[in-house]
Amino acid sequence: MSKVLEVERADVDKIILLSEKFSHIATELKAAVDLSIVIRRESPQSKHETILLWEKFLSQLFGYIKQRSKETKDNLLSGVSLTRLKLF
Repeated sequence: MSKVLEVERADVDKIILLSEKFSHIATELKAAVDLSIVIRRESPQSKHETILLWEKFLSQLFGYIKQRSKETKDNLLSGVSLTRLKLF
């Protein structure tokens, strides 16, 4: 029984670590969004450059998710509902 609890505890610890990482990333992304807005407002000619940076970032992020999902045969975005994300 204690082995089961150890395994469950290890899983809980990993979930907590993942949650903390996502929280940190969310904070950094909010700062990037706010900085993007400031840059675009102060320098409209920089708008295209900020678009390219966002495209590069999102391409790398989703490309890596796709790559790792294929390698592990575990689709990380499977079950993620766009409706629940409330994107638009």
